[in-house]
Amino acid sequence: MLSRKGHLRAVVLLAMAALLTALAPAALAQSPAQRVSNGIVAFVTDWGERDFYVGAAKGVALSIFPEVTLVDISHYVEPYDIMEGAVTLMLAAREFPSGTTFVAVVDPGVGTERRPIVVHTENDLFFVGPDNGLFTLVMQEFGVKNVYHITNPSFMRPGKISYSFHGRDIFTPTATHIAAGRPVADVGPAIDDYIVMDIQPARREGDALLGEIIFVDVYGNMQANIDVKLVDELGLAFGDEVWVTVGDTRILSKFVNTYGDVPVGDDLVFIASTDLVEISVNFGNAAERFGAGIGAPVRIEPAR
Repeated sequence: MLSRKGHLRAVVLLAMAALLTALAPAALAQSPAQRVSNGIVAFVTDWGERDFYVGAAKGVALSIFPEVTLVDISHYVEPYDIMEGAVTLMLAAREFPSGTTFVAVVDPGVGTERRPIVVHTENDLFFVGPDNGLFTLVMQEFGVKNVYHITNPSFMRPGKISYSFHGRDIFTPTATHIAAGRPVADVGPAIDDYIVMDIQPARREGDALLGEIIFVDVYGNMQANIDVKLVDELGLAFGDEVWVTVGDTRILSKFVNTYGDVPVGDDLVFIASTDLVEISVNFGNAAERFGAGIGAPVRIEPAR
């Protein structure tokens, strides 16, 4: 027979167990020492910040995990431009610590049959968003451990799921649960038929480097997917003149270190902070000069 004191203790323990069960799964997330995630959720979207979308998504995250660290990478991806979103996400994700979870939403197919997914990369980053090719570049950059189709309702916002705001109802809640320590494999089944964009790797052909424009910044500077290793392989040196062809336009440029190495208005090519080739005009707009943008083919060759 239990004493009165022992009986009371048993009742308290049972009540605590019931409470923990009721709070599961969020309350039963792995401890910081056990989990792979680090509590950071970073956003890349095309929502802008004039409307309520960003605030609502952050409110959902804080309601699930008040200790979450929320980071805005950009909410100004060109609307519906999946390639720009993919590049922005990849270039920023390079700088984040292992365990970070990203919400990426450039989602013109929201509410249709396209799937919500989580990509777990080889370096233990987590990317949550639509299965529309948005994660192509992070997959190429970091490698893929697994990709999961989000089907588990306990990872989603309670209540009815909106057809038009999966960023709030599916992606942000899922990312926050992962950041809080819930195992990513619990979101739903692993898949291998996810969507990737047809982005051909840059390459060297003889004395020419071939690639495509993957990023255009607010100044009109264009970056190609041609990296510093290919440039070194070609043997370009400071001051070399090169022919740069973007789309149908061919312009004689100078290979230098930075914008100020050429006179105002002159064309230049250099290795940007991203370790990718940048095509620029000093105090000008290269995208306008070439009449080209994201996806345009690029050819760079010495002017010999």
